[in-house]
Amino acid sequence: MNPAPLAAAPPAPTPRRWSLGGRVTAQERVQLTSQLAMMTNAGVAVSSALKSITRQCHKPALRAALDQVQNDVLGGVSLSVALAKHPSLFADAYVATIAAGESSGRMSEVLKQLAELQSADLRLRRTLRGMLIYPVLLTAVSAAVIAILIVFVLPRFASIFEQYEITLPLVTRVLIGFAEEIRQRWWVWAPLAAAAIGGLIWLRTTPAGRRLSDTAVLRCPGLRALARTLIGARACRLMGLLITSGVPLLECLGLLRKAISNSVFQSLVDRLEEAVTNGRALSEALQDAEALPPSAAELIATAERTGRLGDVTQMMGLHYEEEGEALARQAISAVEPIVTVVMGAVVATVVLAVMLPVFDIASIAQR
Repeated sequence: MNPAPLAAAPPAPTPRRWSLGGRVTAQERVQLTSQLAMMTNAGVAVSSALKSITRQCHKPALRAALDQVQNDVLGGVSLSVALAKHPSLFADAYVATIAAGESSGRMSEVLKQLAELQSADLRLRRTLRGMLIYPVLLTAVSAAVIAILIVFVLPRFASIFEQYEITLPLVTRVLIGFAEEIRQRWWVWAPLAAAAIGGLIWLRTTPAGRRLSDTAVLRCPGLRALARTLIGARACRLMGLLITSGVPLLECLGLLRKAISNSVFQSLVDRLEEAVTNGRALSEALQDAEALPPSAAELIATAERTGRLGDVTQMMGLHYEEEGEALARQAISAVEPIVTVVMGAVVATVVLAVMLPVFDIASIAQR
């Protein structure tokens, strides 16, 4: 049911301009949801809000989708049904939440909460990417320097060393042999490396490979707490939003399975669905859950006893989000010196392999 325009509605906020390009980004989805929330809260009809946003949208893919959604809404179709026709742009959880907002008459509030959830996810991803820039860049530059030294610089020194009757150090002989092997038989090793990388990528797309990699991340001592906390933050915030919007619990669990791709968490959702179907508490199925923080089961049990599952899970999501960001900062702070020391040691080894024979040649020349 589309909300009717109010008689004396304040002027609608001016939508932002959308960037050019073909792919719809997460930032643009956040902008779309925020604009819909502001306009519906101001008393603007959904169809009018969509028309205004579509007029300002310069992204072809999103503009075409919004234009079709607007036409469907004008034709009497609910917003959630119209959005469901574009699953590549609007996830099932997004559509289900809007449908619950329509049925409860809390459309603007639900849209605002959706925008906040999307914005939090986007902010967390940007924070993690920002923290990873330095160690990734340092590793890439160091690897490039090492490759240049081994493949191009060391062989030139090798031709010089052959002119002198000296016994080369073991590290020098090993690196020279490695460099010669790469230079002479690159046509063998390059396809093998590409095949190995492609095989790992393909394995990750298989159910068994996904399960193996997801389990490894959740059991890795350095990543276990971080991975569990980030999954808990996403799951709890989304579950809290869905429940407070009026989505039935079983449907919430099904949407959580689609929204979070970790296969271990999806297996946990299967257990939760079975518990709900059999009339048991969620907290029982959460005992010893490998995909969530240890405190999740006790907090969910408290929420079930008080009958405030939606509110408590939202608070849990906010808490885990802050904790996950702090854990990520700690992890990156620990990784940075390790990467620096390891890369420095490798570069020093290569330089030492070059300089030790030079010192020997210099001592021979002084005799």
